[in-house]
Amino acid sequence: MDPSSLRLQSTENEGQGDAEQPLMNGFRSHVDEGEEAESDSEGEPGDSPASGWRRRHETWMQFYNRFRTNLIHFFVEDWFLSGLLGVLTAIISITTDLGIEYLLHAKRSLYERMLLQGELQAFSIWVLYFSVFTGLAGLFCHMISKQAIGSGIPELKVIMSGIELKNYLSFTTLIAKIVGVIFSQGGGYPVGKEGPFVHMGAIVANLLNKASHAWKHNAFFSTEGRRMEMLSTGCAVGIACTFSAPAGGVLYGIESTSKYFAIKNYWRCFFATTCSALIFRFAMAFILPQHIAGTIVAYYQTSFPNAVFLIVELPLFALLGVICGLTAALFIWLHRQFSLSLKHTPGIKTFWAKNPIVYTMLMCAIGAVVTFPEGLGKYCAGKLTFREALVDLLSNCTFTQVNQTNLGCSPEIVSHWTRDAQFDPFNILITIGGFIIVYFVMVSKFTSLYVPSGIFIPAFTTGAAMGRLMGELLALAFPEGLRGPDYPPIYPGLYAVVGAAAFTGAMTHSLSLAVIVCEATGQLCGLLPVLIALMVANAICAFLRPSIYESIIQLKNLPYLAELPPSRITVHSLKVEKIMVTDMVFITKKMTYAELRNILITTPKLRSYPLVTDKYAMTLLGQVSRHYLAHLLLRKLGPDSQALPRRRSFVASEVFSAIGGTLRRNASMQAMTPRNEEQRHSWHPDGPLTDRGLSGAHLLAHSPLHHNPHERERFAPFLAAHNEPQERRASTTADRAIILASTIDLDDVAIDPAPFQLVKGTSLYKVHTLFSLLALNHAYVTENGRLIGVVALKELRETLAHIYTRGAIPPRKQTLQVSSARKSSVAGNSVRELSSSYLHMLEMKHKRKR
Repeated sequence: MDPSSLRLQSTENEGQGDAEQPLMNGFRSHVDEGEEAESDSEGEPGDSPASGWRRRHETWMQFYNRFRTNLIHFFVEDWFLSGLLGVLTAIISITTDLGIEYLLHAKRSLYERMLLQGELQAFSIWVLYFSVFTGLAGLFCHMISKQAIGSGIPELKVIMSGIELKNYLSFTTLIAKIVGVIFSQGGGYPVGKEGPFVHMGAIVANLLNKASHAWKHNAFFSTEGRRMEMLSTGCAVGIACTFSAPAGGVLYGIESTSKYFAIKNYWRCFFATTCSALIFRFAMAFILPQHIAGTIVAYYQTSFPNAVFLIVELPLFALLGVICGLTAALFIWLHRQFSLSLKHTPGIKTFWAKNPIVYTMLMCAIGAVVTFPEGLGKYCAGKLTFREALVDLLSNCTFTQVNQTNLGCSPEIVSHWTRDAQFDPFNILITIGGFIIVYFVMVSKFTSLYVPSGIFIPAFTTGAAMGRLMGELLALAFPEGLRGPDYPPIYPGLYAVVGAAAFTGAMTHSLSLAVIVCEATGQLCGLLPVLIALMVANAICAFLRPSIYESIIQLKNLPYLAELPPSRITVHSLKVEKIMVTDMVFITKKMTYAELRNILITTPKLRSYPLVTDKYAMTLLGQVSRHYLAHLLLRKLGPDSQALPRRRSFVASEVFSAIGGTLRRNASMQAMTPRNEEQRHSWHPDGPLTDRGLSGAHLLAHSPLHHNPHERERFAPFLAAHNEPQERRASTTADRAIILASTIDLDDVAIDPAPFQLVKGTSLYKVHTLFSLLALNHAYVTENGRLIGVVALKELRETLAHIYTRGAIPPRKQTLQVSSARKSSVAGNSVRELSSSYLHMLEMKHKRKR
C-alpha cells in the first residue's frame, strides 16, 4: 500500500470518531475528551493527521505510568487513610478504656480496704476519689484546651454544617480529651464516653487530613467536601469503638452529625469501622489481660430464645415507647434548666464564672454522697458502674423470681439490687426505681459541668432500667405469661433492651439504635419490639423537644441551623418576605471610590455586597466579595487602616499549623528582595487574593455548589494581575482626591453573576431545606429581577428560636447596625479630605501659572 493511500485511510479514520480509531503500534488508550478537544483546537495548520493522532493517544509506557499513579493514589488516599483512621482511633480508644478500668479497679480496692477499717474512712475515700479525679480532669482541660470540655458531638454538628470552630479539632484538644475522660470516668463520674470518642475520631481524621497534605493528589483534597467526608468517617469510628458495633456506628455517626450524607462515603466509613473492630478483637485475644479484656469491649451478649415475645405484647412495647419518649423530653428539658441556672441564677452564675472547677468538684461530692454504697447508695445500686448495671439489666432472667422458678436470676446478680440478704421483690423494685430517679437527675446535671462527658451510655443504662422495671412488674402480675404456661413467659431482659434503645433514640432523635442494640446483644429476635418502641418514642420526643445535641447547641449559642420539628404549620404559612432584611447595603457601578470606602468602613462584618444597576431600579446584577473590594481600594489608594481588613491575632495552634505552609514557601520567599517583600505585604495586608475570595461568598465551604474545577483557570489572569507586586508612583493628595471622586472600575470576572435568589413568596420550609441542602450562607430575595431583601442564617435561626414552644416567629425588623457618630465621622473625614485635596490642587495650579 503506497503512502498516499495510508494518508487517506488515516484521514478517514480520524473523521469517524473515537469509537473507530485504528489500533496502531499495539494497544493505545484514549485520553479524556477535554484534552482531546483541546489538542484538536490547538493544532497548528501545518500539522499532519498522523501528528494529531499521536497527540490524542498514548503509548504503552504512558498508559502504564498513568495507571500506576492512579492506582497508588487510590490505595493510599482512599483505603490507606480510612484504614489508618480506624486503627489509630481504636488504639486511642483501647488506651483510654484501659486507663479508666485501672482507675476504677484502684477505687474499688481502696474502698473495700477502707471499709474494713470503718464506714467513715470508706465514706471519706469514696467522696475524695470521686471529687479529686474529676477536679483533675477539669483542671487539665482548663490548662491545655477548653474545647475538650463537654461532649463534642454538638460542636461537630456545627463544624460539619460548614461553620469553622477554632481549635476544636486540634492535637492539644485530643490530648486534653483523652486525659480528661480517663480522670473523670476513672474517678466514677456518672457520664458516658461516646461523645468524647466521637470527638477523638474526628480529631484523628482532621490530623490525618492535614498530615497527608504533602503527598496527596491535587484533585483529591481540593474541596472542603473531602474534609467533611473524613470527619464523618472519624465520627463513625468513634461510636463504633464505644459499642463494638461497626454497622451501627456508621449509621449513628451519620445521624448524629450530618444533615445530608454522601452515599459514596459509605464504604470508607464501613472500612474504617471494620479496621477498628479488628484491632479490638486482636487486642482482646493477644494483648489485654483476660480479667480486663471483657470490660474494654461493650458487648452485652444475651441469650433470649427465638420466641421471645408474643403478638399481644406489642402494644406493651408501644406503651414503653410512649413512656421513654415522654421521659426523654423531660430529661432534655431538665438538662436545659440546669444549664440555664449556671448562666442566670445570681449566686450560681457568679460562682460558676469564677470557679467552674471548684463548682464541678462540689457537685461531684454531692453525687458521691448520694451514691455511697453503705448509705443512700443502697437504694439506687450506687456501687455499680454503668457497664456492670447494664450486664445485670440485660440478663435473661427475672429479678423478682429468684429462688422460685428456673427463670429467676442468680442470688449474686440480685444481691446488687437489694439492701439486705432478703430477696424481697418489693425491695428490688424500689432499688431499680431509685436507680432511675438518681441517675436521671445526676446525668442531666453532670453533663453540663466542666469536664469531658458523653450522654449515650448513661441514657442507655437509664432506659434499660426503665424497661426492666416495666418487665418485672409484668412478670409479677403474670408469673406464667400473658397466655398461660403453654406459651412463652415474660422476659424482663427483653423489655430492658427495648427501653434502652427507645430512651436513647428519643433523646438523640436517631433510629440507628436498633442496629447498635442488635450488634451489642448479638441477637435479632427482639428487633421488631425495638423498632416499634424506638419509632414511637422518637416521634413523641421529636414533637416535644429538640434532640439533646441541638439543645446543647442552642445553650451554647453556636451558629447552627436546627432541624425543623414535625407538623408545624407555621413553617409552611410563613413566607420569606416576613423574615428578610430590607435595609440593605449595596453597591452600584456608578458609585465613587469615596462612597465605596465609606461602605467598607461602616459595615466591617459583611463578607459580600449585592451589585445593582442603581438605587432606583435596584435590578440585581450579581454580588461582589468584600475581599475583592478591599484589594481594589488598596490598589487604587494604597494602605488604609480604616477601610482595609485588620489582621487578627492568632492562637498557638493556628501558628503551628501554618508552619508547614511557611516552610514550603521558603524557596520562593528567599528569591525575593527585601524591597519586593515589603511591597508584597503592603499590597496584601490580609493575604493574597484567591479564587475562593472572589466567588461563592453566598455558599459555605462544604457546599456542593462551591467547587468548580475550571474556576481557577477562569480567574488565573485576573489573580496574576492583582497578586503580582507592581511598582507604584508616589501618589499625592491631589491624585488621591481625584481617585476618590472617580467612578469605581469593577472587573467583570470579580462579579458573581448568579448569586442564589429567592422569590418573596417562598415558604420558610423551602428556605430551610435549601439552606440545609446547599449549605447557603445567605440568599437574595427578588421580585421580577428587582432586589427587595436578603435573608441569611442569622434571620433563620432567630425565626426558629422558639419553634417548639411558640412556632416560627419573624424576627424584629432591625436597621443597619451603624452608629450615627461613626457615620458622621466617616463622612466628615471624607469631606475634609476632598476639600483639603481640592484646595491643594488649586494652590498647585496657581504656582504653575506663576
